[in-house]
Amino acid sequence: MTKQPAKFGVNYWPAYAGPKMWRDFRPHEIELDLAALKVVGVDYLRAFLFWPDFMPTPDRVEPEMLGRLAQFLDLCSAADLKVHLSFLVGHMSGENWSPAWLPDPTRLYADPELLDIQARYLREVTARVGKHPALSAYVLSNEMPIYAGVGTKTTVGGWTERLCGVLAEVEPRLPVSLGDGAWYCLGDETGFSPEHVQDILGPHLYIAETDAGRQRAAYGLAVGTASALANGREVWLEEFGASQNTFGEAQIAEFAGQVATEARLQGASHVCWWCGFDFELTGDLPYVHHAFELRFGLLNADRTPKLSAAALREALTAPLPELPEVGLLVSSFLPERYPFSWDDRDFVKRALRNSYAALRNLGYLPRIVPEREFLAGTAQVPDILLVPSTQKLLAPTWGALAEHAGRVVYSYFHGPLDIHTGAWVPDAGAFFGALPHNRYGLSETAPTQLLVGDHSWPLPAHANALATTPLLLDARNLGDAELLGTDELGRPLWVRTGNRDLLLYPLEALAQSPDMVEPIYRVLLAGVGVPAQRTQSREPVAGDD
Repeated sequence: MTKQPAKFGVNYWPAYAGPKMWRDFRPHEIELDLAALKVVGVDYLRAFLFWPDFMPTPDRVEPEMLGRLAQFLDLCSAADLKVHLSFLVGHMSGENWSPAWLPDPTRLYADPELLDIQARYLREVTARVGKHPALSAYVLSNEMPIYAGVGTKTTVGGWTERLCGVLAEVEPRLPVSLGDGAWYCLGDETGFSPEHVQDILGPHLYIAETDAGRQRAAYGLAVGTASALANGREVWLEEFGASQNTFGEAQIAEFAGQVATEARLQGASHVCWWCGFDFELTGDLPYVHHAFELRFGLLNADRTPKLSAAALREALTAPLPELPEVGLLVSSFLPERYPFSWDDRDFVKRALRNSYAALRNLGYLPRIVPEREFLAGTAQVPDILLVPSTQKLLAPTWGALAEHAGRVVYSYFHGPLDIHTGAWVPDAGAFFGALPHNRYGLSETAPTQLLVGDHSWPLPAHANALATTPLLLDARNLGDAELLGTDELGRPLWVRTGNRDLLLYPLEALAQSPDMVEPIYRVLLAGVGVPAQRTQSREPVAGDD
């Protein structure tokens, strides 16, 4: 059975005004905007209450603005469009906009007086419009870490509990997203956490890469990580997009469709494009200094649709393929900052993205398995669990991998830095089935090929000699390890120990493209349902005949 279509959303400012819509409110223009969005298949809008307009003083929520909000919601109902309402909008499109009475937004998380003001604001807005049938979700903020800064988990947790508690008291029927961007899914520290009170985890994602497969993988990894951390809550790709400043319309459409499909495969039930319309507001803030923000529209400023409108509609409604799953373990050293644990996250991210992309090319669906959830036994782990190019795991995780009932495919990473090199495994002999004999603090000759029987596959190179250092095992004394493949020097490069297939080189961290990973994965995963050709399960993209 294929997954249900995802809801199709856009972030909305009217084409004529951008963030000035509430002070320059033109119902007829907005009505035309909404009709044009409905024609191209949009289901909902994420609408923004520009905080300086709605709360000009700390003890006043502007009645005129509340009236305009009610009128706007009426227009949305008439157009059959639902609304996700964002309250604390102090950041927008490359500019921070504080009410005049708020000199320091960093105090918003913990200052008791400012918490009371924010609570009053939410109460008065929801008292006026909370029961409107157009509303289908609340969003506390717009990228609060950019506006109020990075907080601590404790201060942000208190903020979310207080404000989500207000909404639960006054209007409990609607789910709440924090609007923070869920950037912990990318390994970023903001103070926000999936453990905080919220009904929806909503990543905001704008990701550049040097390889198209890795770019798609990066989006899939982020949404998949959110799904793995959601504990039954919904996951929405709350914001993504691309500006047509120097990027082609057809290319953006292809990108949009691919990301939307990947988000659905990873569990997103809503996908929202930034934003509804292009603007012709070159002299206005923030566009005068962030000119690329003028061209993010799903539709042009004259309300004619761009190619991405059709691409998104198709990607969000088309049946999804049923794909076999492979687990992808994400080390907790990516999202967490352990003391005195220097590392290079670029290698970690590249390894995960190359691994994900290669699995997708082979017809698998990667299921993200965060290390903490794997240890706790709360993660859903498929029969095969990949641990790509990993140096650092928590000490108990190595034992948990050895005891894992399914199959583990691990690739070794020596580490790129000149301190604490070598995998941080407490019992290497037990895990690898033989004792390593690498020299401490020195690099070793990098292998160039994986040889299995009469076949060989090239291995990626890198300028960092430590990063390319393999794990050295003695071929004459492998103990419990079964030798399956060597390098061109005859050194063991692929061994099997119990349930573990161990590649002794960081294939995924060093590969310039997933295309170098894919054929070796085909060998490593042989006999477990790998499709014969990558094209058998590749989804069609815009431009395919």
